[in-house]
Amino acid sequence: MQNDANQYMNYYELDFFGLKRKLPLTYISRTKRIANFNILGDVEFTEKAGEEMEKKLREKHLIPDCFVGPGTHIVSFVHHMAKRFHQNRYVLLRKGIRGYMTSPMVEEPWRYAPKHARKLVVNGSDREFLKGKKVILVDDVVSTGATMSIFSNLMRKLGVEVIAKIALFRQGDQYQGDLIYLKQLPIVEDSKKADNDPVDRTKDAV
Repeated sequence: MQNDANQYMNYYELDFFGLKRKLPLTYISRTKRIANFNILGDVEFTEKAGEEMEKKLREKHLIPDCFVGPGTHIVSFVHHMAKRFHQNRYVLLRKGIRGYMTSPMVEEPWRYAPKHARKLVVNGSDREFLKGKKVILVDDVVSTGATMSIFSNLMRKLGVEVIAKIALFRQGDQYQGDLIYLKQLPIVEDSKKADNDPVDRTKDAV
């Protein structure tokens, strides 16, 4: 009955392997809300997530040469996973070309991709580093799978072998691709949208 109770609240009560967090619920349409999650700055959560994800990967004998993330929103977790696997380097993509980049490579969303989908950019030096490596793609929340698809397409063009895709959460059940995740987040459907709550104030759903 917890989901029913949360339906008319402004937050979702998350139990993450014993850690309790309240995630704000924000609208993505007239009647649908998602629980917004941000790992940045949460050391306790990052360490617990790393511990649980490492168990899953080692059980499946998935040991990458490098962890790769699609943006700075996941930097703390990617960094933590690299340390757990005794790696000295990881790679973060960006959602636009930055001034420090040399010979960047850009992967654009496909024509009819969801509106939240963004291009991903890899720096030239990271391109060279990743060539021929076995990698694990890392994100925080996977919902539609749009970001993960763009992510995978770019890695394929780089000649990188993706041995696993991992996320802290899968949100809803739209994405049915291969994904190792720690917990499920709901999409809450309201019978009537609150008049004072604007639509689309969430960060990019992925």
